[in-house]
Amino acid sequence: MNSIDQSFELPLSPANFETRFVDVRANSIDALVEAGVRNILATGHRVAVRAGEALQAYGVNYILSDPLNRLHLTRAGAVRYLCREFLAYFSGSLRVADGLSHAAPFWESLQDKDGRINSNYGHYVFYEPVEGYGSQYNWIIQRLSENLDSRRAIININQNYHKSDTLDFPCTVAIQFYVRGGSLYCEVLSRSTDVVTGLPYDMGFFSFLHELVFNDLIERGIKGLRLGSTIIKASFTQIYDRTFNKAVSVTKKNAVIADDLILSMPPIQSASEVLADIYNGTTRTPVVAWITEHAN
Repeated sequence: MNSIDQSFELPLSPANFETRFVDVRANSIDALVEAGVRNILATGHRVAVRAGEALQAYGVNYILSDPLNRLHLTRAGAVRYLCREFLAYFSGSLRVADGLSHAAPFWESLQDKDGRINSNYGHYVFYEPVEGYGSQYNWIIQRLSENLDSRRAIININQNYHKSDTLDFPCTVAIQFYVRGGSLYCEVLSRSTDVVTGLPYDMGFFSFLHELVFNDLIERGIKGLRLGSTIIKASFTQIYDRTFNKAVSVTKKNAVIADDLILSMPPIQSASEVLADIYNGTTRTPVVAWITEHAN
């Protein structure tokens, strides 16, 4: 497993905890999850919420310094689940039977009486209509193409119409893209991030989207741009009691690499061609073909 560059600090005093976020930084998903687990074990507090009892930390920036290193390899089946989630996001359907239930039956427990859920992030990225732009994805591309200093390149996930008694209240609030020091960053605002069942897969998709936007801007003539970090800013981040043993297992140095023949996801070679695959349900690009193959 890759070495960990962890920059978090251990427990903050009551006098200063309100003014500081903790940075958990790594160059791979596996290292990031391990560092995140260690931080929660060291600084977490007990909570009891709708989803169950948990050990919870507050104000954590999860920073993936290499967005291309997005595969979670220390848990069996993690790559297959991620790829199935990708395909559900590419379809954009809010009907659980059309996508996310193929990733895990758990999603069926969150569907409403019409068989719909809210947490298909691809719906909001690729299909949520924006007047004059078609989609939120097109909105951010236009904003950054016109001005690399734009502060408006935002995709909204959690919407005002989610404020109901729904069982599926999206954890991601919004995704912002910005350029700093010549590098494109993707910063995700999350109200709550489960370090075991959420972080590795959310970061997997957001880092893919980050790479897609980066390549799209390059293809549109933006020169000299570099790929920065993918960041999830989590207000709350937790280990639930029901997954405690799974969480602790990733901190063991002798953890078995579950998918030892899988080294990495192919890089995006053409953003326009990947988008065509996403919208047309085709597999003409190496990366979408790879995702489809590893979803089986």
